[in-house]
Amino acid sequence: MTLLEIIEKQKEEQKIKELALSQMITKEEASWRYYKGRAFKSIFETPQFYNMKHVKYLNHEEYRLFKIPFQTGNKRTSAHVEYEEIDGVEYNKETKKERTKESKEHSEQSSLSRTKQKIYNYAFSNDWSNGLFFTITFDPKQVDSFDYDKCYKRLHQFLKNIKDQNPDFKYIFVPEFHKSGRIHFHGIGTNCDKLKLEDSGIKKNGKKIFNVNSKTFRYGFTTVSKIEDTQKVSSYITKYITKEMIITTKGKHRYLCSRNLDTAEVENIMLDDVENFMKSVELNPKVCNQKKYTNEETGQEITYIKVKK
Repeated sequence: MTLLEIIEKQKEEQKIKELALSQMITKEEASWRYYKGRAFKSIFETPQFYNMKHVKYLNHEEYRLFKIPFQTGNKRTSAHVEYEEIDGVEYNKETKKERTKESKEHSEQSSLSRTKQKIYNYAFSNDWSNGLFFTITFDPKQVDSFDYDKCYKRLHQFLKNIKDQNPDFKYIFVPEFHKSGRIHFHGIGTNCDKLKLEDSGIKKNGKKIFNVNSKTFRYGFTTVSKIEDTQKVSSYITKYITKEMIITTKGKHRYLCSRNLDTAEVENIMLDDVENFMKSVELNPKVCNQKKYTNEETGQEITYIKVKK
């Protein structure tokens, strides 16, 4: 049972006990009346607010506790602002005012958070054991390794070819921009047994390094290693989502992923007894990480709690 389920179960048992005592009926009768009444009530009432997200990944769960509750189904009300660029300077299309540095930084940070959360969701919701970790480097003689669109196109075709031969192929690939400006891609993939690999003759930290057959990938160089720890490789691939990557890929596809990836199960909850919940967190040996983030602009405070399954 999850932390929340344990707390809810304890509260239910206490209410059933109180109902049995107040109406002088058996515990079984009180239990039947309690759940019947709750089911009837749920037909006419739906939660309007939530202050917690319970996210279930493959090997762990995450609780995100918000200081300021959100309204369910309520989309952001802030108006979308469009900008146009003139001689390298962005202007508000409606007001014609120059875009401020603070506005740019806020937009970049928001985009970074969304993209990183998306990759984290995909990475930690899928099993990469028995899979492969890829690094793709482009040969300047074959493709302009400074041109993101061209590199993306070549990689997309490469992954499509693998998918054609391995229908269950799952993958996530993200770009890395070196100081020189050259583009590399790193990726994790599984269910690709028909992909032809060749032993490079190199070992790194005791692990064999392979290369994709040159006829399979003709546009550069590859290194491939077998994934040993699905949790570590999920964390590793997420770290490639950086602010520099967000800025460089503005208005473009920022990563490549297969459509058959599993996603995390998310539940919105209105938690009444926050104090009791946090006490249970302190006592739970499966809690492996806890951190707090404050958005100075909105005043929202989020507590992230990671729990092993």
